[in-house]
Amino acid sequence: MPTHVRVAIVLLAQALFSSSLYGQNDDWTLTPAELARLGDGAVLVDGELGTDRPSGDVRAAVQVHASPERVFRTLTDCDEALRFVPHLEHCAVLDAAADNSWQVVEQQIDYGWYMPRAYYVFRADYERFARIRFSNVRGDFRENRGTWEFRPTPDGKATVVTYRVRLVPRFYVPRWVMRMTLKRDVPELMKGLRARAEVAPGGAAGPSAGQHAP
Repeated sequence: MPTHVRVAIVLLAQALFSSSLYGQNDDWTLTPAELARLGDGAVLVDGELGTDRPSGDVRAAVQVHASPERVFRTLTDCDEALRFVPHLEHCAVLDAAADNSWQVVEQQIDYGWYMPRAYYVFRADYERFARIRFSNVRGDFRENRGTWEFRPTPDGKATVVTYRVRLVPRFYVPRWVMRMTLKRDVPELMKGLRARAEVAPGGAAGPSAGQHAP
């Protein structure tokens, strides 16, 4: 895949929440009950609003009926990101390692009338088909860091995807926008990733794509 179209997905203001998640271990161990819910098509999202400023942490999980490689490639493809990431208008690779083990990515999102456009640049470090770690370089966020992880299910027929992000914007974000983001945009992001990853490269939906709960 050419470097100019391979890009870590927007890791952005889908998450303006605060909790103690980043004070804990960077891994997220899902319980058997949570894994069962994911297997039934649920999307898990956990986060709390900050009280003193628009900042914080969020985590989310989804099960995708595709291989970790397929999910990884979907997340790191600029054209794919523009298809399913809420509010994403622009993404481009500014710099990259010769072996594509890391990239510096530029993105822009537009929330419409209720928030200004946000421009930012982040670095993404890749553990091929297993993990993406990202951290802020510059732009409209003081902090923008976290991880995506891809773990195959025991039967090898699906991948459990977890997403964790710490974000601190430089601009004011009303609390109602944060609540809307947690309720709508994060699940939309995870469902969009699932839908795109379950579409085979030739364009046909995978055999289980229509089996998920809305």
